Amino acid sequence: MEASIKSVLSYLENESLEKILQHLSSIGVRTADDMEFIKEDDLKHLLTPVDCRKLLHAFKRRDTQHNTQQRDCTMETSAEPDYFLTLTPVPYPETSPNSELALEPSSHVSVQNSTWVSTFSVPWEKTHESLRRCLAQRKRPKAADRRHMVRVIAEAIRQVCLNPPFRQCAELAKSIVDKYPESFEDRTEEGEQLGNGYYTLSKQLRIRIDFLNRDNTLTRLRKPKRMVPAVDEDLPGPSRKCAKTDSYGCVNWQPSQLPEGQNRESLYEKKIELMTIYSKEGQRGADQKRVIDLMTLLYEQQRRDINTTPSPTMSDLQNEWPFLFMQKFLLQHFCTLTGIELESRLRESLAGKGKRVLQYFSSQLLKWNKEVKAVLHGIERQVEDMDPGLSAIVVMIAYFKEKEEAVFLLADASNFCTVLPHTFSYEYCTCDFLGETSRLIMLGKNPSTRHMQ
Repeated sequence: MEASIKSVLSYLENESLEKILQHLSSIGVRTADDMEFIKEDDLKHLLTPVDCRKLLHAFKRRDTQHNTQQRDCTMETSAEPDYFLTLTPVPYPETSPNSELALEPSSHVSVQNSTWVSTFSVPWEKTHESLRRCLAQRKRPKAADRRHMVRVIAEAIRQVCLNPPFRQCAELAKSIVDKYPESFEDRTEEGEQLGNGYYTLSKQLRIRIDFLNRDNTLTRLRKPKRMVPAVDEDLPGPSRKCAKTDSYGCVNWQPSQLPEGQNRESLYEKKIELMTIYSKEGQRGADQKRVIDLMTLLYEQQRRDINTTPSPTMSDLQNEWPFLFMQKFLLQHFCTLTGIELESRLRESLAGKGKRVLQYFSSQLLKWNKEVKAVLHGIERQVEDMDPGLSAIVVMIAYFKEKEEAVFLLADASNFCTVLPHTFSYEYCTCDFLGETSRLIMLGKNPSTRHMQ
């Protein structure tokens, strides 16, 4: 449902989209088919009149097409409808417990079938009896039983769809975990819940399906790149060759329209202007308002150059888009591509998971060596100034007996801004200073009394 709405109203913010989904759920919408009963008045407090009409019109048009089409192979999955799955076992030919699962389904099966999820039934009768007994008793199955279940389900999926997208595997995994949460949720040995289990099971299904498809190139997804007509011979469009796409999780993979008031030639001229500014100013030119405006305006051109076939090398991209390799513009590009503020999301994730790691180590203090205990005691003494994410990293370094200088580069907070420019240039960090691998630059004498850059 979320992907369907996003495909029509791609400019919606995540907060607005979440409110719409919650409201639809509260008034009884459970599947995409239920949208035909929604009226404009039901959404007028969340969307403008035009957006309401666009959304409802798109669902009605899709329902009409869905009713007139048969199952077929489709290479476009971004607007697939949501379905609820029925897990009632269906009759299957009897097989002996030791028989091998067939690796090749019949030749008429579609490579990618967008409708199989709605009618799929999990063949529980093919799984081990011990697994079915665990499900009935709400216990966790043995690892061997779970692996066999994944193989059985993956083979059953390939009987109706040779290479389903991850999203469809996730829908199936969600329905299984929702029905048997005690058996498939991610939990510790003590029973503490670590995750919902959807992702773990769906990942196992995808890995198994990829393994079965490893020698069959016909089942691998291919999608032709979007063709953009060239202005002249000096500005060639992308190749017509097919190439792998990796747009999963993106909300703006390749804009379909040019910026308002622009054409391909004017965008190329602005790209040259950016390269000229960089050649004169270097990265110091990044603070100019003109550069900031141009980098925002040229997002479509950047995606076009990145997605071209054959794929460009990193050095080619760096020559054509030097400002894009600066942290500020790289984060801006990522946010436009995925809708995620990477820096804030990373800090939130480090804080949340860091507290969990610290709680785990603190709860089993007697098990650890003296280095880990020393770090934990030091963290307890300065708990008010503690950064959970950073403290968790320090604890993990002690646990794995790594050297702090291999991860952290300590710098004096009083002269950081004056020392570093003499140590490496504004444009690139030298290997002499940072070493052969990346490190975190920390202000202070000790990582746990930190300020991370």
